[in-house]
Amino acid sequence: MRRMTGLLICCVGLLASTRTVSAEMTESSAERFADAYFYNIVMDHIQGDDPANYHMTDSENITFGPLLETYVPSSSCYKTGETCTFVLTKEFVATVFQDDEPVNVIGTYEQSAGTYAFSTFGSDKETPKALTDVKGNLVKYSEASTWFDYEGDMLTALTSNTKQMISGDEISTEAFQVLLVEENESIEGDAEEGMIGGAGDSSSVHSDKTESNKPTSNTNRLIGFTVLAILPFGYWFLKRRKAT
Repeated sequence: MRRMTGLLICCVGLLASTRTVSAEMTESSAERFADAYFYNIVMDHIQGDDPANYHMTDSENITFGPLLETYVPSSSCYKTGETCTFVLTKEFVATVFQDDEPVNVIGTYEQSAGTYAFSTFGSDKETPKALTDVKGNLVKYSEASTWFDYEGDMLTALTSNTKQMISGDEISTEAFQVLLVEENESIEGDAEEGMIGGAGDSSSVHSDKTESNKPTSNTNRLIGFTVLAILPFGYWFLKRRKAT
């Protein structure tokens, strides 16, 4: 009985500590979050993981570039005849420097009104340096490592993936819209062919659904802790019932 009571207390303690850590890592602005947590997050990866996995060494000489608010193409960019504009994502990213070399990217986003939380840490080797060259607004496209510097009516490619996408170093907003419209029509056409093809594509649909349903919070872990906490008590209760 003492052992089961101890396990119950331990599980409840883990549940409480998980909630506390989750609740504490928020701030009222992107700047405040960056100042409070960016360095500690990076150091956790350096000290707790293999820093080489993040293009880093074990040096603790860590600094950060300016926070850049990211934009994405609006729905108008995918429609012919409408003006292509870019909308804020409420996510801010910054280059991580180690010994004055750009090595990674870290970010924070607006979790709810006036509450900023941790969003991302990790990138390829090219993106950290690319983000230091932004002079206008930072635009992110859906493909991996596809970043633009948007200034005036021109989008300048910041990474090799971006240059490959637009087949050059820069593109006008109007030409970019034409590219997105064509790509969107191609995707819709492929989707229609898949539906006509029948069950042949069911595995990929299931895969996409599974990917989209991956948990993005500690909810499952909290449920697990709760179940663990209840099990010993339930076992003790059933044992008493059998005894009587």
